[in-house]
Amino acid sequence: MKPRLIVLLAILIGSFTGVIAWRWANAAPATPAGPESATATSSVDAAPGGSALSAPTTTEPSRLVERLAYVTTRRGTPLATEPGEAGTPVAGGVLLPVLAETEGGYRIFDVCNQEGWVDASEVDQGMVPAEPEPGRFDEAIFVIDPGHGVPDYGAVGPSGLAETEVNLDVASRVVDLLGSPHTIDWDTGGITRGDEIPAAATAVLTRSPDGPNEGDYQLGLTYRATVANALDATALVSIHHNTVPEMNLDHPGSEAFVSVDNPESPRLGGLIVEELRTALARFDADWTGSPGDGLISRVDSEGDDYYTILNHAEVPAAIIEGAYISNPTEEALAMTDEFRQAYAEAVYRGMVRFVTTDEYPIPAPEPDLWEVDRPAPSMSDCRVPPP
Repeated sequence: MKPRLIVLLAILIGSFTGVIAWRWANAAPATPAGPESATATSSVDAAPGGSALSAPTTTEPSRLVERLAYVTTRRGTPLATEPGEAGTPVAGGVLLPVLAETEGGYRIFDVCNQEGWVDASEVDQGMVPAEPEPGRFDEAIFVIDPGHGVPDYGAVGPSGLAETEVNLDVASRVVDLLGSPHTIDWDTGGITRGDEIPAAATAVLTRSPDGPNEGDYQLGLTYRATVANALDATALVSIHHNTVPEMNLDHPGSEAFVSVDNPESPRLGGLIVEELRTALARFDADWTGSPGDGLISRVDSEGDDYYTILNHAEVPAAIIEGAYISNPTEEALAMTDEFRQAYAEAVYRGMVRFVTTDEYPIPAPEPDLWEVDRPAPSMSDCRVPPP
């Protein structure tokens, strides 16, 4: 009898001890009081001019709340005029800004400046930060617009280089830079992989090499601005190359057309022009351009922005003209990877400064009345690209 009792007591004591030990091992650690309990964040670096550059926090998941701003078509996505109607299949990879969510789908604005409707199950959703914090590059939203797109070739160089091709390549390089963290040597302009400048929250192309015809297709001017408005972009930058210079220069004739209505537009354009003229000066060319410091605001007879993109954009926007492709030596440069990468990196540095500093390097220009009788590109034959 006694041996059995001893064994039973040993089992009971062992079980009780095991439960206590298990609870002790799995108990949540106590949260210490005081500042030590705060979530750690990464350090903040200095930007040009002494302003602070934002660095992403180490917390996961992101504190950002996101919202739907655009959709991207899949191959064969039906694009309809209204919900319930039979849609026309379109190519994959076309970005469509969302105007409203309705009846199981989205009212969108297409590349031909027309409203339409797509079923939510037939597209890929594009999210952006709902309330990005000003000054934080990791919360910034960028829309990069490659100017023109066939059948609108834009400027054509003496040897046949089409502006639409160069614009798309440069714009794609800009988005690639925005999509990953870098360190910038502000003395030399050199850009390397690093953690000084975080990746932007969102960077999209209005026409992408992943889209139809490898990204070379027609876009309406109002569409380009509507994309930026739907995303509530931190900046809209339209990439171009110029033609018909006024004079010979001893420096690159890079320019930016900027808005008369948005004070941040000249600041955006000025920072990019400053970076471009500095970066391209290392190349050898018979530079051409216009007199002045590179910022131009053209207005119509009503005093409104002459260019549709600037007139319709509700966000800071600039149309950038990197070089004069109609000039043989500048066209030859535009054919090279080195020039295109230098162009893209200059735009990137300008946008970093735009977000992270208060610099205003070039004064806003006086409005220039522009009464050139030049019809806008015809959209009468525009079609959303088919599959």
